[in-house]
Amino acid sequence: MATTITPPIQPRPPSSPGESSAPNGVFEEEYLPESDGKPMAETDRHRDQMLASLHELQQHFLDNPQVYVSGNIFVYYLDENGKRQSVSPDVLVVFGVEKKERRIYKIDDEGKAPDVVIELTSPSTKNEDLILQHYIYANLGVREYFLFDPFSDTLQPALCGFRLKGGEYVPITGNTLYSEALALELKVEKNQLRLYDPKTGERLLTPAEAEAARREAEAEIIRLREELAKWQAPPS
Repeated sequence: MATTITPPIQPRPPSSPGESSAPNGVFEEEYLPESDGKPMAETDRHRDQMLASLHELQQHFLDNPQVYVSGNIFVYYLDENGKRQSVSPDVLVVFGVEKKERRIYKIDDEGKAPDVVIELTSPSTKNEDLILQHYIYANLGVREYFLFDPFSDTLQPALCGFRLKGGEYVPITGNTLYSEALALELKVEKNQLRLYDPKTGERLLTPAEAEAARREAEAEIIRLREELAKWQAPPS
């Protein structure tokens, strides 16, 4: 579902009327757009899946300061001809870079490409996701590339994955796809992409599940306090 059309890249405008440009008339610092004005997701289901996957991964790697999880953000890179291009993955994970807020992700500044990309495909993006994005991500060195169709009408099966070997992607096989980079399992359950930690067997929680678990824990604390109060109350 990511866009591969690079928005117009303009020279950085002067910060003050007296600031001059470089001798060739182009400002030395390029201005890289942060948005193309397009909707974040094609459908409600695509949006909900993207937000759920982002939440799950952000919480899973919350305590690691060298893991950056993001999505729907422009990733800028230089192509074979040195021309600035961009992609906007639905979900991306990068290991070995600082966990901080970014407006864009510029590979030549960060020093590396994303390690994992997850794209939520649709009929309108299937060919782009399977051919063009496949080629771009392999050339950038993205270690693993996963595609998921929330409606199961574009991909069969609805989830597929690729792992980079020798500069080319090879399919990751099985009903459950294991991500070596994430050390997580990816499964399709009730038309949703779910992530599991194979070490514990536990499923990573969506925002709704995390909120339900929090409320359940709070209710249990209240119940235990009331029970304790009963035991501590003086006999009548």
